[in-house]
Amino acid sequence: MSYFDISGAVFNNQLRELETSDPAHADVFNAVFRQLINNDVALMEAASMFAGEKNKQAEFILNLKRTGKKYGVHHSAFDVSPLSAGTRTLDAVGMVAQPSTNTVRGRNDFEGESVFYGLEVNGHVDDAGEFIVEYIKGIDNEFSRTERDTWMLYLTQWINITIDANGESLVISDEHHAGFFPEGAAIRTDQTVRPFVAQAKYMAGNGSDGKAASISGVNAAHDQSHNGMITRFKAKGTQYCGTTAQDKNHMDNLFEVAFATRDSQSIMSGCTGYYNRFYATVVENNVERIIISKSDANNLVVGSTVSIGNATVLSGSNPTDDRGNAGLHAKANRVIITKIEDYDSNNSAVYVDNGGTKFSTGSTMVGSTEVKTTIVTMPWHTGACDNVLGSCGSPNSNTSGKDPYILFGVEMFLGFYEVISNVILKISNHVMTACICYDCTKLATSVTSDYVECGYSIADTQESWKYISELGYDPENPSVRHGTKVAASSSTGYADGQYTNKLDQTSDGLREWRSGGSLNNWSGAGRWFASLSDWLGCGWWTYAARLSASGRCAKAAA
Repeated sequence: MSYFDISGAVFNNQLRELETSDPAHADVFNAVFRQLINNDVALMEAASMFAGEKNKQAEFILNLKRTGKKYGVHHSAFDVSPLSAGTRTLDAVGMVAQPSTNTVRGRNDFEGESVFYGLEVNGHVDDAGEFIVEYIKGIDNEFSRTERDTWMLYLTQWINITIDANGESLVISDEHHAGFFPEGAAIRTDQTVRPFVAQAKYMAGNGSDGKAASISGVNAAHDQSHNGMITRFKAKGTQYCGTTAQDKNHMDNLFEVAFATRDSQSIMSGCTGYYNRFYATVVENNVERIIISKSDANNLVVGSTVSIGNATVLSGSNPTDDRGNAGLHAKANRVIITKIEDYDSNNSAVYVDNGGTKFSTGSTMVGSTEVKTTIVTMPWHTGACDNVLGSCGSPNSNTSGKDPYILFGVEMFLGFYEVISNVILKISNHVMTACICYDCTKLATSVTSDYVECGYSIADTQESWKYISELGYDPENPSVRHGTKVAASSSTGYADGQYTNKLDQTSDGLREWRSGGSLNNWSGAGRWFASLSDWLGCGWWTYAARLSASGRCAKAAA
């Protein structure tokens, strides 16, 4: 007899069941016994690990999900086939991914597996740019979504991309295979590779200290511009910045492989078609509600965010509905609809949580024009998706255009553009290219020597929205992707819009990258949407971002 080798024991939840046809041989029985013993050893090590340092605990939990599998998707080149749907490859073949809601859990075979599994934690980025886990959801009583920055941790993606005349094949894995490279967010400044990466779970609101925070239950801070984010996020700490191209690329990869389509709105549209304004039909005083017609009320969603007020600016002879007008928020500023109920046969009462502050729904005068009290839809509060039953999905409807969504635990598309902090679009000699900075401590309001120019030109859309049919790809800067061809439609190719100035008529200059889409981008919005016409200091009520833990990276791994 001999002893089993228990060094390097790895847990495996797939144990073979012996069958009557199996030969009664030691090799058959030992294989089962060996894994049972390895499981015991691995669990014992886990128990001891939980008494130690939090990063090691988190890494251990994530490693339990490591499979080494390769999950792939192939998309045909647009001129081969304009269809947005792709073909699953390798270990993704036969898998199913469906989004959930607050009441229905969709089947998602990727959920909880390998690089798709997200571990929810509280944590921070230290002065060396490393993510430090503080508390783990389900393990530590101190964990909080509302009091501490909340993040999702994922095993580092190892990526293989093949692009040829037939199309593009993307494969991601949790292990380094031949021909694979690590995702940008995982590469440290010394070119070593992190075992996991962190994604802020929520768009950045303000914490109790007034600084940017990834917490549930607040309004995400708006008016974020490329330049303004540099100051705002550095106030949190020198190693912080807003959303990076690496953050976006991480989540894009998860979506594209799991759902096997480039038309992200066909799966989850996000809050990209919820731009409504309705007028009071009955005047009330000392209330926290507004009476509007039933037909108008049917367009609103309980749990969504609205403002109530009176426009103080006219557009021609009509009140403006631009949410930048402070008057529209004067009575109830970005508050949540708590219920909608019948008022009479023609009208409905829309109740809001205004913190107990009552208001009148009477009209005001702007010059000689009577301006009625109005209710306008606004981007959702963070935490809107906290009750979704799966790791992907929307509270009520995934494709109505009114709900935000979570993607493997990360909440997004609240009704804001998500501004990318570490990329500047440069126009030079009427050609637009993207320039990326890999060190958030060196982010600047111009393209400095710390920025690297990507090796492709971005399509000129001539001040019109056009749909992306092909994304550029620079293997030396793989996280930055913009449309190089725009021949698609809202249901073909990438099915997402891109917008630039008339580059052939535009002077040299710099632009910021607004991604995703806001309340009123409708079919043009989506994961690959890109609005590229605003100057670097441009911020408005539709512009927001999230904290990033990947601001300090190297361009490539050693």
